[in-house]
Amino acid sequence: MENTIEVPAAPEGELMKVKWADIVLGDNPRKHFDPDRQRSLEASIRAQGLHTPVLLRKLADGRYELVAGGRRHRAFGAVYGPEGLMPALVRKGDQAFANAAALTENIEREPMTPVEEAEGAAKTLADCKGDRPEAAKRMGWSLPTLEKRLALMNASEKVRDALQHKVLNLGHAELLAACRKETQDSALDHLLKQEKMWTVVELRSYLESASLLLDKAIFDKSDCGPCHHNSSRQSALFGVAISDGRCTNKQCYDKKTDEQLQATADSLKEEFQVVRIVRPGENLTVIPLHADGLKGVGAEQALACRTCEHFGAAVSAAPDKLGKVFKNLCMNVPCNSQHVDARKKEREAAEAEKAAASGPAKAQGTGTKAGISKPGGAPASKASAAASTKKQAEASAEPSRAVQDYREKIWRTVFRKAVPKLPTSQNRQVLLAICITQPSSLDSHSLLDAIKEAAGEDGMTIAGSAKLMKLPEAYKLFTEIEPGHLRIAVDLIAAHVSTSMSVDNIRGLLKAIETDLTQYWKLNGEFLTLLTKNEVDAVAIELGLKEKLGDGYVKARNGSKKEFVDAVLGIKDFEYRGLVPKMMRF
Repeated sequence: MENTIEVPAAPEGELMKVKWADIVLGDNPRKHFDPDRQRSLEASIRAQGLHTPVLLRKLADGRYELVAGGRRHRAFGAVYGPEGLMPALVRKGDQAFANAAALTENIEREPMTPVEEAEGAAKTLADCKGDRPEAAKRMGWSLPTLEKRLALMNASEKVRDALQHKVLNLGHAELLAACRKETQDSALDHLLKQEKMWTVVELRSYLESASLLLDKAIFDKSDCGPCHHNSSRQSALFGVAISDGRCTNKQCYDKKTDEQLQATADSLKEEFQVVRIVRPGENLTVIPLHADGLKGVGAEQALACRTCEHFGAAVSAAPDKLGKVFKNLCMNVPCNSQHVDARKKEREAAEAEKAAASGPAKAQGTGTKAGISKPGGAPASKASAAASTKKQAEASAEPSRAVQDYREKIWRTVFRKAVPKLPTSQNRQVLLAICITQPSSLDSHSLLDAIKEAAGEDGMTIAGSAKLMKLPEAYKLFTEIEPGHLRIAVDLIAAHVSTSMSVDNIRGLLKAIETDLTQYWKLNGEFLTLLTKNEVDAVAIELGLKEKLGDGYVKARNGSKKEFVDAVLGIKDFEYRGLVPKMMRF
């Protein structure tokens, strides 16, 4: 097993002593601590003190989270108690840094069990948003090693416990993990009853004969009836055969299974922005999107999330859920967690404001003065509580790449049309800002084409001659241009920038000059065709089109995407201008 893990960079830390009781445990991938090694470590610390500091990171509440050094932390607490001052290196770092550092500590200091490595690998994969090559690189493993460890995540709790306590060896556990969970436990019981432990080859033979049940297959079995690998046909030919309804051709069985998994995934792509076939071990990388409840993001944000590039569905390739489809998932776990936390804070602020509003009445009965908080507490006054309650952030989500590209094209077109229409002073302000900050983004070629079209004969003269002249000659030419045409030409300069100016700058300028997008764009088929049905649905709800369609909406939603788009855009006597979905706004 390779043992060099790539830890995300963190700043050099500060050596200090931290009270043991102020250290909270992090998510240590090591679950098993050898009692003899712990006693030996305690004796060493008692006699000589702690030579190697633990690694901590400071939390927002002022406490410290243990990142690496779980065995030392336990032993130090046993020797010096909660008031002991423990040598520590305190660093800044996010959760991804903490997870990788903990794996480094455990693998390099004392080999982890395969189960602990598997759980750590799954968490690293979640940090990498399901990117297996990146997770393998971060852990210092080869991709096959990562795949093998992740496969252990499908092992039942009973199998993993047996491996953790060395009742099984790794080869046995890897084979069992490939089976359905109900099969794993029964196969483990059968294995442990043998007088002599089966070899891995013997267990493989036993499992292969038991796991290829045709009635559990997710693919079309119409071709399996006459196949000579079908045990039902073998029973008719031979006196001794595998029991009926099994396939003895694992290669063919697996190929058809994979093809069906892919076909199921393909059928979901019109509905969802991203569709993933989830292999064993990836169960921690996607989570259901909820509007309500403890894990909810709120109704408005949930609707926005349905238009996000990370919203989608998963098809399970895990043996115990083979072929099962999970819809309405968020594939960006950190982003989802941020929205959940934000909604939690909003609820807490609202509850605090509500409590503060009734504070004076309660204060009369308790002897506490209204508006005075207890030491360390929040102000009890209604005004203070209201001030501490921030306005809910507007729901947001980043759309798919196709929508981002379309949106950029529209925004750049709107910029070229809107800037020349600005009042002269505002137009010159935009021009000055561009000339000072990004002069190289000005596009003389497209500017000349625009001047040629907009400034009459003078425009033809400028476009045809100026770019071939030296600067003094060009200046002399411009002195002969009619003043009105000259103003038109100058008004066009700021509008003509190349793609070297970022879309963020285009967006920022459009907002700054308060451009009304509805004057240049309205909902259309080209835009809606770029969306999945889920995105079209979310846009229809956001813009009130679902309500306008009434009873016909459900039928349209259940039809093809083309039928759905046609219905959404075909509402009789309805004014679409002025409707701009959030994903298109500046």
